[in-house]
Amino acid sequence: MDQSTMMYEDTDNVIEAPLPKWFHNRRLLAGFAFLVLASIGLAGYLLFGVSKVEATVDDAERSGPPPAPVAIAKAKMIDMAPHTVLPGTVISVRDAVIASETSGKILEIAKVGELLEANGNIATIDATDAKQMVAQRSAELARLQSLLTYHTDYFNRVELANNKLGVSEIGIAELRSNRDTARADVARAESALQAAQNSLDRTTIRAPFPGAVVSQSIQQGEYAQTGSPVVRLVDTINLEVSAQVPAALVQPLAPGTMLEITSLGRTFKAPLRALVPVGDSVSRTMELRVSLKDSGLLVGSPVRVSLPSAAPRSVVAIPRDAVILRTGAQYVYVVEEGVASKRDVELGYAERDMIEVIGEVSANDVVIIRGGERLRDGQEVSFQAVIPSASEAISSLGSPLQ
Repeated sequence: MDQSTMMYEDTDNVIEAPLPKWFHNRRLLAGFAFLVLASIGLAGYLLFGVSKVEATVDDAERSGPPPAPVAIAKAKMIDMAPHTVLPGTVISVRDAVIASETSGKILEIAKVGELLEANGNIATIDATDAKQMVAQRSAELARLQSLLTYHTDYFNRVELANNKLGVSEIGIAELRSNRDTARADVARAESALQAAQNSLDRTTIRAPFPGAVVSQSIQQGEYAQTGSPVVRLVDTINLEVSAQVPAALVQPLAPGTMLEITSLGRTFKAPLRALVPVGDSVSRTMELRVSLKDSGLLVGSPVRVSLPSAAPRSVVAIPRDAVILRTGAQYVYVVEEGVASKRDVELGYAERDMIEVIGEVSANDVVIIRGGERLRDGQEVSFQAVIPSASEAISSLGSPLQ
């Protein structure tokens, strides 16, 4: 028996009867109704979602992009002058080749790189001969001093006796001459002894100033002659900068002028000590010397010396980082009431991290030094950082966006 028939059961037998047609159509109607309801729900969801997305887009377009975080600084009115940068070298004020003042064999010598104090021992020369000479001169002096004592006492006795001994005038004069000659001999012997002692002292070569031993010209065991070089000694504390300056740039310079020195990424100022008043006939340059104190630089270090090439003048200057360079254009962003305003500028003098700008930028204008590369003219900004020199900029802008 299939589903299209119904069963009727009585006591005697079972009767099968066919199902009505509406029973088959109900299943089809239910499936159709489900499809209709699902279509209506999907259409409503899509319609509501699209409306919500459109509303979100409209809200975003009305509010615009969020304020861009930037760092700011103030433009300043300062005195600046064009500068010419010249190469220079750190030199020592005292750089000497120390020579031997006597002859003899080298017993000891300071090592290369050794630091010596003033009067420190550079080298020791064999002093055997010098000591013998001192002994000889000492003995000679003792002999002559004894002779002087004899002649002095004899002359004094004759003179005190008022010539009762019967000595003639010529004899008295001779006694006086003998005394004076003995006195002169003693003086000469004292001088010779001092010379011998000096020769003995010179067997120890001492540093005339504190410094470092840079090189040796003679080795231990070798024989040194009088005047032969022994070591090169360099003062590593008292330093200067030497630079050759074109004659056209020396006019505004005077001793005491503060010049900008740059070395190994560090910039500082130091006073001009002297300008050598004799120029080189070939290069047409003159040497200048700049004093260095506690600079931490080493002898021989390369430096750059910045010299003013014209009189300073007042200019509007901003940090270099505020200038945005593009092909055929250079501009800065000035902050006005929380909005970035693009200003085209021309560049002038530069000094360290500041640069002159010529254009629609005035002193005390607040410029953007970080984050300007991604900005658009008229875009709102918030202050991510403020450099110390621009700490007054925030109060001048009212309530910035945060």
